[in-house]
Amino acid sequence: MSTDTIQATVRWSGEHWINYLRRSGDDIDSGSVSIYHTRYSSAGEGTVALVIIPEAGIDAIYTDNRVLASWTYNEMIRGRGNQFDHEMPVIDATLSRGGDIRENPSWTIQADDTEIQSVWKITEPATVHWGPAPSGKKDVQIFSLLYFTWDTSLTVQGQSINGEAYSRDIWRTTIGGDRSSCVFALSETLLDLA
Repeated sequence: MSTDTIQATVRWSGEHWINYLRRSGDDIDSGSVSIYHTRYSSAGEGTVALVIIPEAGIDAIYTDNRVLASWTYNEMIRGRGNQFDHEMPVIDATLSRGGDIRENPSWTIQADDTEIQSVWKITEPATVHWGPAPSGKKDVQIFSLLYFTWDTSLTVQGQSINGEAYSRDIWRTTIGGDRSSCVFALSETLLDLA
């Protein structure tokens, strides 16, 4: 067993939950949910959910910690060119985990009169990733326990959002192959190399 160590600073540690759905033949998501359940960052801990659901008129950041929401947007989103890389209103919310982590974990976001629920069904064994981040930045390493799935749901006010998981190639250079657009990462830690 290797005892090699690296010099690094912890940038972020927590869970990252992703549920991106598309209708067949479409080029944009019918629903995009990206939840950062932060256990450690320089902005503290809490939960930040970036949500875009066009048919429900939702394009916002929901959070229980506004300072962390700003940090998450600036450190994890801004300049990456993904669907969340634009100005979004920040909304105070209650974000809660439910379901069985071994079978069908879920997140519920409640703010004012809005309730959004995202559910992941475990369909594949965990994949362990240790190495460069999918972003390709050489000065950032990531450790993550990833659960990819092709079986998820997304509802707003109890109404299902039409769409399904689709294949993404962002993991090809780090863990190989195209992977589902729906995944959750447990025990994820981003390290800035010294």
